[in-house]
Amino acid sequence: MANKEEIGWPYTLHALLGVRLRTDIGDEYPLTDEELVKVDTGYSGEIGIPRPLYQQLRFHMWEEPEFQWFTVADGRDLQMRVSHGYILMPKLDRAPFSVQVHTWVREEIDFNEILIGVKFIKRFKLLLDGPANKVRIL
Repeated sequence: MANKEEIGWPYTLHALLGVRLRTDIGDEYPLTDEELVKVDTGYSGEIGIPRPLYQQLRFHMWEEPEFQWFTVADGRDLQMRVSHGYILMPKLDRAPFSVQVHTWVREEIDFNEILIGVKFIKRFKLLLDGPANKVRIL
């Protein structure tokens, strides 16, 4: 395994982490390697994903009966569906992390990217290394 100081992901405009999503039945996205996803300190949830991906991976099969409210970067509180899944971080070479996976309740919200929110970030010590244009996990 690499030195913990060396585990990092390059970025230009937004801080990114490389992850893979997994469902309770083992379906994964992406199927190989990792997806670079935006670290969003304005999003209060764990993992927010677009509705089409949520449906494709069948997260709706493990959905909680009640919706929950989460804050997004522009200050809005949005009602979201909540399911359970796992996040793998291939560079960390560790077992998957159990997470709450969220998607928007209202169809009219245009959301087309995966977001890692504050609830997930609190599990790690992240370094935003601006001069090197990298996010590092220490």
